[in-house]
Amino acid sequence: MRPAPRSLPAALVLPLVLSGLLAAPLAAEERPLVPIQPDHWTKAELNNFRGTPSYDETLAFLRRLEKTSPFLSVAFYGTSAEGRPMPVVVASKEKAFTPEAAARSGKPVVLVLNGIHSGEVDGKDACLILLRDMALGNRPDLLETMTLLVVPIYNVDGHERSSKWARPNQDGPVDGMGFRTTAQGLDLNRDFLKADAPETRALLSLVAAWDPDLFVDDHVTDGSDAQVTVTVSYGGEPATPEPLRSWLETVMRPALAEVGENGWKTSPYIEWVDPLDPHKGIDPGPTEPRYGTCYMPLRSIPSVLVEMHALKPYGERVRANAAFLSALLSRVGRDPAPLKAARAAAKAATKGARPGTPFVLAGETDLSRPETIDFPAYAWEQVVSPVTGRPRLVYDPKTPMTIPLPFYRHAKATVTAPRPAAYLVPAGWPGIEEKLAAHGLRFTKLAAPRTLPVGTYRASDAKFAPASYQGRVRLTARIARAVETRTVPAGSLYVPLDDPLAPVAIHLLEPEGPDSLFAWGLMSSALETKEYIDARVLEPLAVKMLAEDPKLAAEWKALLDDPKRAADARARHRFFYARTPYWDESVGLLPVYRLDAPLEPTPPAAPAP
Repeated sequence: MRPAPRSLPAALVLPLVLSGLLAAPLAAEERPLVPIQPDHWTKAELNNFRGTPSYDETLAFLRRLEKTSPFLSVAFYGTSAEGRPMPVVVASKEKAFTPEAAARSGKPVVLVLNGIHSGEVDGKDACLILLRDMALGNRPDLLETMTLLVVPIYNVDGHERSSKWARPNQDGPVDGMGFRTTAQGLDLNRDFLKADAPETRALLSLVAAWDPDLFVDDHVTDGSDAQVTVTVSYGGEPATPEPLRSWLETVMRPALAEVGENGWKTSPYIEWVDPLDPHKGIDPGPTEPRYGTCYMPLRSIPSVLVEMHALKPYGERVRANAAFLSALLSRVGRDPAPLKAARAAAKAATKGARPGTPFVLAGETDLSRPETIDFPAYAWEQVVSPVTGRPRLVYDPKTPMTIPLPFYRHAKATVTAPRPAAYLVPAGWPGIEEKLAAHGLRFTKLAAPRTLPVGTYRASDAKFAPASYQGRVRLTARIARAVETRTVPAGSLYVPLDDPLAPVAIHLLEPEGPDSLFAWGLMSSALETKEYIDARVLEPLAVKMLAEDPKLAAEWKALLDDPKRAADARARHRFFYARTPYWDESVGLLPVYRLDAPLEPTPPAAPAP
């Protein structure tokens, strides 16, 4: 451990000893350690990790660091629903405090996000300590080799809803921690694709501007118990392109090994295949792009999910979190060329993918491809909960054991769609335009109407969720694809997919995607009938139709022979109504058309606002 500076007051010796485990040691001949003055200790260090600084205290600390070092800059990239500015810290030896300057430096840009769930503040306090060490010059290996972006608190409104009772399953900070969701009740780690929250839209703008080369998302676990302090997930399939998966393996394995050498046990993020039988293994599961570490790979950004183990003491979690970040970031800065090459390859493959290529929209764990890991577990047994009456696991920390477990990190596709060359979104759906713009997708507007064959999606048998989720009522439906000649009005959006961000557009606009705009209910009005035909008008039409069309008469008889359908007056009415000229043919037609080739010639277009 690093000895305390002689000038340090005695009251600060314990925090200093605790923080001595945080930074990678520097050889004495390389650079002497700069003593830490009293106002440069974090609140967590000073109170022995009983509490974490408030929003205002965090900003005040960062402003002190900004005054200490010309290589740190505090900026704001958006405003929360309650009106709080959202801070980001940029650390750069070149003072590359803008995206343009960072790009000119040629160094990798790393974005570390903290507090997406505001009670999970381990990463915030770990980053404050790392930033302090960088500001003092005690971590030149980080400051000189990359441009580091740290969002100390993402969910700033939830962070200020602090309480001792916020996270009952987490061991500290005991003086209080923030709330999981925003002031609007939205979980920001379910919002990356639908982008309903102002906080999400601000972060997407930050990402679009800086195009980070690596994304690290700091969390804290819930649920199972084990010896581990640091759990991680990375390279998730099917979202992560192969070049990024391979690069992540080359840096994550030695980084985790270093964390282990420093005394903290690590493992994959723990999600049991069977919650009542850990022997069946760990299934981190393919995740949807509503989650940050699944969304970012759609932008060819390799991503790492950090989940500190909630049942470990807060101080231990903060120290281990910082040790992991230190190990990972030092490797990124030490050899950035492979990361840059992997991203370039992923972007080129995405941009150049041919129309018709199968695109994976959803997947499931491939249980036929297990790997074996040595897992640092605690003994467990099943008990019956007197509260729920159901079985649950009870762990025994007094009985540690290392056991081989299957680990399922591979996935297989369950839903695919042929990749189009472009999409058209008919004019009149500004909500869709807003979502495309929020993600920084490239599109233009048709200056004149076009009549042309397009791929259409018609939805039927819609099943709406029984309750809202994240402020929206989700749905699924049977999707019928066809090619129809339709007139697309002026002002319609033309969304070409010869773009590195094509996966984002496909996930938004393909209705069968689990996080598509359709699945989140943004197109539900297209399913509704807006006109009605009275029985007095429909009945004589029905009699005439049955008399003139034997095939229709046979279909009607089959309906009546089905007791369930025969008892459904609405279905009987719609059977005939949908076959009359009065029926609105646009019912169920979704406001997204696909093109299997670019529009030729390029349509006259006005730039999107």
